[in-house]
Amino acid sequence: MTRRRAIAAGFIPHYLSYPLNDLSGAVLAAREAARKLGNRYPGRVYAYGTSAGGTLAALLASDGLVSAAVAKAPISDLVGWEWPLTAYGSEYYEQIGATLADRYRLSPLRRPARRPLLILHGRGDRVVPVGMSRQYAVKFKRVRLWVVQGGHHTERTRPVLLRRAFDWLAHLAR
Repeated sequence: MTRRRAIAAGFIPHYLSYPLNDLSGAVLAAREAARKLGNRYPGRVYAYGTSAGGTLAALLASDGLVSAAVAKAPISDLVGWEWPLTAYGSEYYEQIGATLADRYRLSPLRRPARRPLLILHGRGDRVVPVGMSRQYAVKFKRVRLWVVQGGHHTERTRPVLLRRAFDWLAHLAR
């Protein structure tokens, strides 16, 4: 679904593979991919991600490794996010190798916002509280928030949101 929308907006999509149960490994993989693409396409690398991928997109924007990013329902505060503890158990953060220090260091909310970031967040999201994205957007001028109808995967039932997100990125790319 994202491929077609990205191409329609004028982008050449590249997809990132990252380990799902290794927070630091996922961040390293995203940074490495962004650096390689940045060397190949200087100043023309943009990121889009959903949920955990949205967190990675937000981190790339905060690191300045992309020109701009869109994050759909990102976990912007890994310190205050409690959902995985109820869904996966109290040892969740240990299972993904995330110490409290890692969670502070890798929470987009707790880092500078160096590049423009658009957050799309479903009003009824039960995985990542919309308040987390509101707090993030209020803290940084470069972070925009669109609160939309739906839940955590609202873009699946409302693909117009993908078009609008990629149009936003394309506008910045001009």
